[in-house]
Amino acid sequence: MIHRLDPRTKQAILMGISVVSVWGQTAFLASFSIMMILCFRSAGIRISDFVREIRYFLLFLLFIYGLRTITIDSNWIPFFSLESAGDAMVVCWRLLLIVMMGVLLVATTRTAHIRAAMIWYLGPVPVVNEKMAATMVGMIVRFLPLILFRGGEISDALRARCIEQRKNPVVRTVKFTIVLFRRIFLDADEFALAMQARCYNEQRTLPKLTFTRIDVIAVAMVFLLSFSILFDTCVSPIFLLFHFG
Repeated sequence: MIHRLDPRTKQAILMGISVVSVWGQTAFLASFSIMMILCFRSAGIRISDFVREIRYFLLFLLFIYGLRTITIDSNWIPFFSLESAGDAMVVCWRLLLIVMMGVLLVATTRTAHIRAAMIWYLGPVPVVNEKMAATMVGMIVRFLPLILFRGGEISDALRARCIEQRKNPVVRTVKFTIVLFRRIFLDADEFALAMQARCYNEQRTLPKLTFTRIDVIAVAMVFLLSFSILFDTCVSPIFLLFHFG
């Protein structure tokens, strides 16, 4: 069902849930996580493969969690705050769900359809060249897996040359980063030359997008979910204040 959704619907759901999840608390995050796991299973994406692909982002979330749980007292002494641990977990949980939605969108939608949906959204926006912006996003979507592949190749090559013998992590990071950036720039030049050799331009035939009944059901479900979150966070406290005030 996820593959049959209109790409405009998927992008609207991604933007809407990303904004609404800022107000969502533990109950919403837990139920939405279960729904995302079911969507991954329906799309044929294994959770183990997803975790392996975003392992560096998980380290980044761990770093954010550590920063938000450390509090500095009046004597400038850092200490672990148990009160901030819950809030930090909720923040990292929200970011992880947004990444899961982005991965689900890319895995179940063709790049040409993502580009066509972006052109449809950016068309009414003045001053913005919607075709150029959509082309740039499409190239990013295609180029990111290549960057990850190059990173894996460089890591294997450095391990084959016994890079682990270097005890200084800064030296290992510098050697990896320099080679990776060099390969990325070379691949980008080759990619640009290939596009020029094929006379690439922005005036391309866009795929036909159709809004069906499945899209209506998906948008309605997301609207009800968003309304329930906003009602729980905004309307309910005001109602209780007037009722018991």
